[in-house]
Amino acid sequence: MSYNSLRYFLLVTFFCLLVLAGCGKAPPRIEPIPLSKNPSEQIELLDADLVTARLKEIHILAPDSFAAAGAALNDARRGLEQGTGVAEILQRVALGRAHLERAQERAKVVQSILAAPLEARKLALQVGAVNFGEDYLGAETRLIQLNRAVENERIDWALKRSRAATEEFLALELRAIKHNALSDARELIQEAQALRAANVAPESLARAEQALSEAETYISDNRYEAQQIGEKAARAGFEARRLLHITQHSRSVREMPSEQVVLWIEALLRLPARQLSDEDWRDLPFPEQSKALVAGIESLQKGQEAQRFQIEAARRQIVSLEDQTREEQAAKELYIWEQRAAKEKLERERRLQQVFQEVQASFTSEEAEVYKQGNHIVLRLRSIDFPVGQAIIEPANYPLLGKVRRAIQRFGEPAVTIEGHTDSTGSDEINARLSQQRAEAVRQFFVANDALASEKVLAVGYGSRRPLALNTTAEGRAINRRIDVIISPQMQNGL
Repeated sequence: MSYNSLRYFLLVTFFCLLVLAGCGKAPPRIEPIPLSKNPSEQIELLDADLVTARLKEIHILAPDSFAAAGAALNDARRGLEQGTGVAEILQRVALGRAHLERAQERAKVVQSILAAPLEARKLALQVGAVNFGEDYLGAETRLIQLNRAVENERIDWALKRSRAATEEFLALELRAIKHNALSDARELIQEAQALRAANVAPESLARAEQALSEAETYISDNRYEAQQIGEKAARAGFEARRLLHITQHSRSVREMPSEQVVLWIEALLRLPARQLSDEDWRDLPFPEQSKALVAGIESLQKGQEAQRFQIEAARRQIVSLEDQTREEQAAKELYIWEQRAAKEKLERERRLQQVFQEVQASFTSEEAEVYKQGNHIVLRLRSIDFPVGQAIIEPANYPLLGKVRRAIQRFGEPAVTIEGHTDSTGSDEINARLSQQRAEAVRQFFVANDALASEKVLAVGYGSRRPLALNTTAEGRAINRRIDVIISPQMQNGL
């Protein structure tokens, strides 16, 4: 099938899906919620469904529809807080659910139309390409633009750019595979070059560089051959370590008199010789000393092999006598261990739920939204505010951050991720940098105030890529400018 034929097939498939799903640019079909339903419960159900959809990356696949669902949820919450009528609140929830259903339908279409770049992104993520920071963020931002184009029926525009997006993620994947496999060897070679390996160990340098080059070439042609890549990387690492040792020793012996060099070699041979024999072999030439060492090692190995045979025979005899008793004891111990483990797990979960409820109760709705997301606790800070375009924490925010610090400490020593988010005002690059700086400022506050050790707190900036509301209104933009604190309790540490 030619490229044009394939594109035509995909376009027809897309529009058929749109017709079947009732999508298009018309308002979503709203299924009314009976007035007998509890508004608060309906809001929480919609919120839980949005969290589940986010875990499935619906917010990336269908960003506009997902954002509309989030905005409707926020409207319903606001109506509940302001005492709006039940009918109006349920209507807003129904609208949010309709937008979420549309987002899920459109996500399927996007996955069909842009299957290649989405699969390439998945492969890049699996090997840690996200660690490339701005390079990865740029690729993902461009992919979201394609997703949004498909979502808004700009199919031809998206298809023209899908191949470039696929190649960009595949290049990031290859770069990550090479980095994971060869970064240690590359750093060792650079360290040796800094010690002037080209002058003192040119042959060893050439071997190490050749091994590294062969590994890089092999990975470029066979990126999914994990076993062979491991072997090539191990060889490159071996030659790089050998190069560094040879370079260091070569620099040392260049400044030593020749007799001192010989005495140094003699001392190296003497050290294992004294462990093998009481004889002094230093009156022999070096090759003869080496042969004596080999003979001593072979004799020692034969004695050890005979001892291993005797020990193995005795072990088999003991095992044959104790097999039944051991099985019975093992079964008993396993049962006791399983009972104890189940009891401890239930107790940990009970304590974690108790701490979560206490932390949730400690924040007002104006200060923060506190909820569970899988095994994580999310503190969505509503009242924290930064100066426009800056990442400075003003004193007015100290009381709220102090509460968050105390909440974190209630969970022992959890892992914590600080997420920074902005609205869509300004360029993607500026928003990404500003959100990272604001998340890092909050992270530094917690570290400086002894909330956790620095290695336990991670700061991540998402810019405007994860909105909760539409950016078309001042209110929506204010909602999107936020700090989320994700607490991941360590269940074995007292919780």
